[in-house]
Amino acid sequence: MTRYAVAVSVKQHTVESVTAILVKQVALRFGPFREMAERITPVPYRPRMIGLVERFHCAWKDMTDRDDLIDWAMYAYNSGWHSTVQLSPNELVMGRRLRTPNEQLRRTSFTEVPNLSAYHRQLLAEMKSSPECAE
Repeated sequence: MTRYAVAVSVKQHTVESVTAILVKQVALRFGPFREMAERITPVPYRPRMIGLVERFHCAWKDMTDRDDLIDWAMYAYNSGWHSTVQLSPNELVMGRRLRTPNEQLRRTSFTEVPNLSAYHRQLLAEMKSSPECAE
């Protein structure tokens, strides 16, 4: 479980609006689903999952109470280090750590553009080990 979160403010809780959000915010960003969840309520024999969702809700309540801050709160949550997996959710899903604005200010020299094929090989190698870290 990567703990990666996507949150969107919804005005209407209809099938059409939820489908549009899933397509625009998830499928177009991460690719089409291999499978969809069949249950919409927590499963009693997976208490780990219920606890994970509850912990996210507690963290979420502390982060925002306004719709215009949702994207910023998701950036903060997904870039935050999680002690259980020793990585951030973004590292597990995207294969890289999110940079913060402060890191951009501290740069003193221009960084050379890396060899893209070497970067791609390294990214694939790191992403292969991500599922092991998440378990």
